[in-house]
Amino acid sequence: MRQTFQSSYRSHAAFTLVELLVVIAIIGMLVGLLLPAVQQAREAARMMSCANNQRQIALAMLNYESSNQCLPPAATDSLLAEMNIPIGDFNGLVFILPQLEQTALFQQIDFSKNWDDTSTNDSGVSNLQASQNNISGFLCPSSATRTDYITDYAANTHTSRQGTVEKNYANVIDFNAHAYRYEAYWESALCMWGYYYRTKSKDHRRKLSEIKDGLSNSMLYFECSGRPNLIPEGIAGSSDVSKWPLWANTDARITTGDFTPFQNYTNYEEVFSFHSSGCQTSFCDGSVHLISNSIDPDTWVSLFTHAGRDIVKEAF
Repeated sequence: MRQTFQSSYRSHAAFTLVELLVVIAIIGMLVGLLLPAVQQAREAARMMSCANNQRQIALAMLNYESSNQCLPPAATDSLLAEMNIPIGDFNGLVFILPQLEQTALFQQIDFSKNWDDTSTNDSGVSNLQASQNNISGFLCPSSATRTDYITDYAANTHTSRQGTVEKNYANVIDFNAHAYRYEAYWESALCMWGYYYRTKSKDHRRKLSEIKDGLSNSMLYFECSGRPNLIPEGIAGSSDVSKWPLWANTDARITTGDFTPFQNYTNYEEVFSFHSSGCQTSFCDGSVHLISNSIDPDTWVSLFTHAGRDIVKEAF
């Protein structure tokens, strides 16, 4: 007996144009809902990486202090030569290269010359050539701009005690005995090596024991991202801030000006980041905190000073 198989066909109705548009619209809505979450996750990862960079720099500085009985400088000045100290102009990051596993680069540098000296050292390269190395740990992943040989992190040496700051934040206590550079300024933990003080050259090397406000309540290192592009008042600009952000340059340090807010106002020698909620800041105990843009200015100044002997009364 021969069996006969009949093929059966099912008819499939094609998508109509309206149905197709509805599917596309739904997919678009889902992408629109998921994209912000993806972006937030990416920024969270970048912030963690930035905080880790700051933590490594802070720990390197503490290890330097343990070995040398003083913190590294914010930067050095050629005025040291007037005191017969053979150290040229350098940014403080240069001094902690060995603690950041950059010993080979550190050994190429001749500290008796300036950071941008072009004469050949005993190592076979010049200081300028040695400084022309990109170091990933000096870069914030959230920075909107990127140029070779720069740092997005900086020492912040002092803030003004005059004008707006003096008027608005008079409750912050300070003692002139701790104002090593100028009596008109409040100083942070890191200070310059080599500067004028009361018409005389001075070389002060700060110890952790001088941090009278407590290591966990004293800021150490700061963000200043986006350089060399100038970002005035939060608006991206095209002006060049010259060589200042190069990681070996003595002028890569910053100061806090006589205006508020104290951070994320401009990256022109000020604390600035591309994080939406604040700036990653390391402290003298090696910890790193995201300092909110909405922090009380009095609290910010209290955390900034190293020996104001004031009490931080609110969380940060």
